[in-house]
Amino acid sequence: MSVVFESHEVRRALGLPPGEAAGRYDSVSIDSRAVEPGALFVALRGARVDGLEFLPDAARRGAAGAIVPADRDLPDLDLQWFPVPDTLRALGDLARFARRRCGARVIGITGSSAKTTVKEMLALVLSEAAPTWATPGNLNSLSGLPLAILGADSVARFWVVEMGSNAPGEIARLAAIAEPDDAVVTTVGAAHLEGFGDIEGVLREKLSLIRMAHETGKVVVGALPPSLATAARQIRDDVVVAGLETDADYRPERHEIGAESVSFERSGTEYRLHVGGEHHLRDALMAAAMAEQLGVEPSAVARGLSNFRPLGMRGALVRAGSLTIIADCYNANPESFEAAIRYCETAFPGRPRSAVVASMLELGPNSARAHREVARRLLDAGFDRIFALGEFRGAFGETTNGSQRVAPMDSVSDAVDGVAAGMSDGEVVLVKASRGERLERVVEQLVERYGGGNN
Repeated sequence: MSVVFESHEVRRALGLPPGEAAGRYDSVSIDSRAVEPGALFVALRGARVDGLEFLPDAARRGAAGAIVPADRDLPDLDLQWFPVPDTLRALGDLARFARRRCGARVIGITGSSAKTTVKEMLALVLSEAAPTWATPGNLNSLSGLPLAILGADSVARFWVVEMGSNAPGEIARLAAIAEPDDAVVTTVGAAHLEGFGDIEGVLREKLSLIRMAHETGKVVVGALPPSLATAARQIRDDVVVAGLETDADYRPERHEIGAESVSFERSGTEYRLHVGGEHHLRDALMAAAMAEQLGVEPSAVARGLSNFRPLGMRGALVRAGSLTIIADCYNANPESFEAAIRYCETAFPGRPRSAVVASMLELGPNSARAHREVARRLLDAGFDRIFALGEFRGAFGETTNGSQRVAPMDSVSDAVDGVAAGMSDGEVVLVKASRGERLERVVEQLVERYGGGNN
């Protein structure tokens, strides 16, 4: 069940003086279109939208109160007002109040990539031991995470919360809201460099989650890059590093990596997942390491991992006629591209391979170089055909050496037509870009053309 607030609790959470009027709020919303009767509406102000403009609509839909900027004129509406200096921070304050009121153990997860996958794996595993709630989808921002917490299952024993960041200081703000007991940092790479400047800036940002975890809590980090483990161990000497490397604290005694499954063994327990690639094996190791640190029996961890399936377009295998599509259209940076390319190299030996690629976003001044490096890697990996959109259109440049393998594309439809025009039986097609490129349209159009669906 979601949190419920009395008006005096809202005032206490926001640091407002007591008020005479009483009220009760069964939900919290920042979108007037989603307001339900008895809701508390939060009037956020963004670059293009001012929440105050939607107060009349929220009231029509049944809102009973609103958190509003203290320095603005308010319309004449039958709402209980909660004026604050900053409505975004107030949303976080309200979520922190709800978090403190619950009895759950909170595990925070961040990283340049794989945080949503590890979150889903860990939630499945923990649910084998006790009622567990996890942030839905990727609600991991300064507005998304508070909204997720405000809609959380208040009787769950474990909360698994994802935290994302585009600029320095955001992880610290999110951790101040969620107050995690435990922390997982999946990896650090060249993501959101427009805000962080370089990978060192990304590393500092992600490590702030470890610093803000409870001193008695558990901390797990991925083994790659090595600098993550080194830096994490300098903060806390009880960090558990999970990976395949010989110096990892939690590593398999035996493992297998296939196109559609991975498995590993530790102390007589076999863990098997119905998803392929080394990157998914590494994600599973992090989830298992944290769960076992929290006291979940290895057999229960294995059961939970066996239930995992890729979420959305995060590395899912999709069939379209004789094509096998690797739909990886949600997150893209050089590290995640490397993981996807290695998966194609190792999991599908001897099969024809194509790639439809579009821009990696938010890489700042390093963007052109990063795209050129990934372009060279795609060529070196032996992809038979490469259809380039967005910033990849000009990234191959002289690296093609006259190769006919690379075709710059003007649109998604052109790329789909290109794949169809010369495809081979049993061809594997990697479709990868940042979410903003909406490259899932390639997958949808190929499935529509040839039939099929998730593997």
